[in-house]
Parts: sequence; C-alpha cells; structure tokens
Amino acid sequence: MNTMTKLQEVSFEIIANAGEAKALAYESLAAAKEKNVTLYQEKMNEAELSINIAHKLQFELLRAEANEELENAMFSILVVHAQDHLMTVMLTIELIRELAEIHIKGLQ
Repeated sequence: MNTMTKLQEVSFEIIANAGEAKALAYESLAAAKEKNVTLYQEKMNEAELSINIAHKLQFELLRAEANEELENAMFSILVVHAQDHLMTVMLTIELIRELAEIHIKGLQ
C-alpha cells in the first residue's frame, strides 16, 4: 500500500471513530437531560472508547512521520480534515461532560 493510500485510509478511520464518538456523546447528553445517570455513563464510556481509537490513530500517524516511515507523504486536505474533526469532537466531549453535570446535579 502506498503512503497516500495509507494516509487516506487512516484519515477515514479517524473521521469515522470521531464521528461515532460525537454521536454517542450527544446521546449521553440526552440521557443526562433526562437524569438517566446509568445511560449517560454508558454512552459517555462508549464515546470515550471511540475517541480514544481515533486519537491512537492520529498518534500513529505522528509517530510514523517523526520516524520518517511515511515515504513521499504529501500534504493532504483529508488528513487536515481528520485532525480538525478529531480535535473538535474531543472538545465537544469535554463540554458535554460539563453540561451533563449541570443537568444531573442541577445548578448549585
């Protein structure tokens, strides 16, 4: 598999896992709004698993580039999009955790 094909494949995996994490995080928020703590925690745990997979894939790309394992790698807007998607979802998950706490515990 050539380098660009590998970059595209990993980029799509990052996007897919980050997207799954985002959907699960919003499901957890919906559960928190209903004060369903068990479902909130279940969905948030699933979101964390998905975002961790995406983050590990990103790390592997960074490691491979640092070790000069990506021969003839060129700029790819797809890789940039994957990075952007990953970081946005990581922030979304953090904010949903905060919002969920407000919904579950109430304002104090």
